[in-house]
Amino acid sequence: MRISHSGDGCGDTWPLCHGQLIPEAQRGKTWVEYGHRLMSGIYGLVVIYFWWAARKIYPKTHFARKMAFATLIFTITEALLGAKLVLFGLVTTNDTPYRAFVMALHQLNSFMLTGSAALAFSAATLQSELQAPSKEDKRYRYLPWAIVIIGITGAWASLSNSLFPTENLWEGLLADFDSNSHFLVRLRGLHPVLALLGGGSLALFFWIKAQTAESLLVERRSYQMSLALITAIVFGILTLLLHAPVWMKIVHLALAHSVWVILLQWVFFVRAETVHLDNLEASPVKS
Repeated sequence: MRISHSGDGCGDTWPLCHGQLIPEAQRGKTWVEYGHRLMSGIYGLVVIYFWWAARKIYPKTHFARKMAFATLIFTITEALLGAKLVLFGLVTTNDTPYRAFVMALHQLNSFMLTGSAALAFSAATLQSELQAPSKEDKRYRYLPWAIVIIGITGAWASLSNSLFPTENLWEGLLADFDSNSHFLVRLRGLHPVLALLGGGSLALFFWIKAQTAESLLVERRSYQMSLALITAIVFGILTLLLHAPVWMKIVHLALAHSVWVILLQWVFFVRAETVHLDNLEASPVKS
């Protein structure tokens, strides 16, 4: 919606669209916004069932049940943050620091939402008990925050490119370092720098980790993580060089969430290195 400037497609009403359950409008952005709300509502119902099913299958202490509940909570907060953007007019051409702050929260919450769902699935497929984290495992817990920071700066960069587009890469680069430029323009340079340095370092780390992994599962996830990071970096560079067309922005965001999910599952499964891939099943074990 942000990319197509459709954030105000339903006016300043929420959850209804222009005060109606089914809007009567001819504007394309109204249907973009309405479609987003409709899909969010359907997703919310799916998450409620997901949480209910997890409560029936797993005991209170099971990690899959905890993550199913977390998915429900983050779905609710995701909707509330979306509502805040609409009701406070933090959409379309709004370029205030407050919008940037709420967007950072929105991006963080989106990561928490997809991450909770992914970890619920991971816990459901793991047959053996999850081991207590070692000192080394605890250090790995900080790795996801690198992706969070890169993702938040990416949201700011995307917002800046939408509000202050440039047709010349060199002029855009000069504007990034111009003290008279809007703060969002000056911020957008953070994302490619952090993605190249942080993402590149992580890609190398996981490639090396794959060579020393004690289980097939962790080895496979390490290779996946390294390749996913390299793919996201290369695609991000192409997106920048091609002046960020809409479809590339969407694919780039999907790649970011894919990297995030693979990383969280890596951190989860590295605690269970004694569990081999052959011991994983698609169906959960009832307790």
